Amino acid sequence: MLKTLIPRVLVETVHGVIIARFADSDLISEEVIEETKDQLLALVDGLSSSDVLLNFAEVRFMSSTMLAVLLKFSREVARVGGRMKLCSIAPHLMEIFVITRFNRLFDIHEEEASALDSF
Repeated sequence: MLKTLIPRVLVETVHGVIIARFADSDLISEEVIEETKDQLLALVDGLSSSDVLLNFAEVRFMSSTMLAVLLKFSREVARVGGRMKLCSIAPHLMEIFVITRFNRLFDIHEEEASALDSF
């Protein structure tokens, strides 16, 4: 069976910060989460000290498994000397971060511009 690589994470660099935007509005299925995780971790490979901003503007639904992916990714970014921040999380998803106390683990901003300014 031929597997087609679907971009799950759209990446650009602005003022030295890697901005990763999620292409999927639903981060629920195992396949989507696994591909998203692989693509995020590929960002870290070969980097030396880079800051990363994860933009959740398009995300409407997210499973708790994705929280584990975010935690692993943040550790990998820190391992190479970078910093990770999150932005544009919908209010109903922000509740998940608050309930799980992940809002204490991550630097979360309402908008991309304020997050970029904070680096």
